[in-house]
Amino acid sequence: MRWPANTSISCDKVRLGRWRSLWVAVALVILAVDVQPSWAPSSGEAGLSSAVEMRGAWARYCGIPNWDETIRRLHEANFNAVFPYVCSAGVAYYPSSILPPSETAGPTDYLAAATSAGHRYGVEVHARMLVLETLFAAEATKLDLARQGRLMQDADGESLPWLCPTNPYNREQVVGVATEIVRNYPVAGLQLDYIRYPHQNCCFCEHCRRKFIHDTGAYIQKWPQDVISGKHKEAFNSWRRQQITSLVAEITAAAKLARPQIVVSAAVFPDWPSASNRFGQDAASWAERGLVDFICPMNYTANIGTLIGWLQQQMTMVGGRVPVVVGLGPFSDSCQFDGPHQLLDQILIGRDEGAGGFVVFNYNQQFAHDYLPYLAMGVTSTPAAMWPWL
Repeated sequence: MRWPANTSISCDKVRLGRWRSLWVAVALVILAVDVQPSWAPSSGEAGLSSAVEMRGAWARYCGIPNWDETIRRLHEANFNAVFPYVCSAGVAYYPSSILPPSETAGPTDYLAAATSAGHRYGVEVHARMLVLETLFAAEATKLDLARQGRLMQDADGESLPWLCPTNPYNREQVVGVATEIVRNYPVAGLQLDYIRYPHQNCCFCEHCRRKFIHDTGAYIQKWPQDVISGKHKEAFNSWRRQQITSLVAEITAAAKLARPQIVVSAAVFPDWPSASNRFGQDAASWAERGLVDFICPMNYTANIGTLIGWLQQQMTMVGGRVPVVVGLGPFSDSCQFDGPHQLLDQILIGRDEGAGGFVVFNYNQQFAHDYLPYLAMGVTSTPAAMWPWL
């Protein structure tokens, strides 16, 4: 299904160069009359609220301070989606028949709490899987996975805290987790995060060696040197991409078999040509092959030019096949915003470039108290419908 080409979203053609001086003038007036908070944008600066788009926030497993308040605040600011991480490759924040429970979070079914609040306030819950990374797993779980030979290995034979995607037990686990989530919980969507290699120096485990030789027919004299810098380097990079892409295909097929209406998305790195080789993440091909219903590139930058460059490249590579929902990172590790006006700027740029919406990283107290009210006075001042064609 192609994303309709005639659904471009209109917004004020506010020129970025004018915003700062306009904001100062408006702020002085606001302060003088003492009617609104000093950071309140003017109607021109804030832009018009868009009628059809995804407005989401990435979030922790538990909400802050709980799911009812988190989703209520999102609803009041006219956001329509939330993306909590519900599991990694080594721990679950819901009662799973496959993954161990969290040792620190307790026995609460956080996914049930999220979906209940989402239904109450009309906000879609997209369960986010940290697919291959064992983030937040107990050390005992990681050691057990290493003993079973299920973790990735670097060129020195050291285990990494990531499941190897060629290991059949790992693939069975990941697909099983995705299936139990969509069968057991009324989530609107399933988002695949950490669906990649951690870097280019992996995986060189025995499973990968045998499967690479079987799949390509390559004659290997020195492993892993032949695939790191030798004559099989390009073939190995291509093969790594295939391992991740085939896993995406397997997860999506199983999820949609379990529940045909489920929406599957992926959170991906922003520089797609680079990510293809470094991380085995070929987001453009996932869109081309219909393996995801929309894509969230994590375009975390405070630099406007960088954001526009990434987004234009992504829109071109997707070619209208699926919506691109731009990930914006005011609280990411890679950049820090000065305030909510920067997020407003980036939302308007996303609309101008034809994005299907935005997801913010991530929901915290500052986002709830400072950013959501600011956005609700302009760019999210009225409710937005989700795309009707998904």
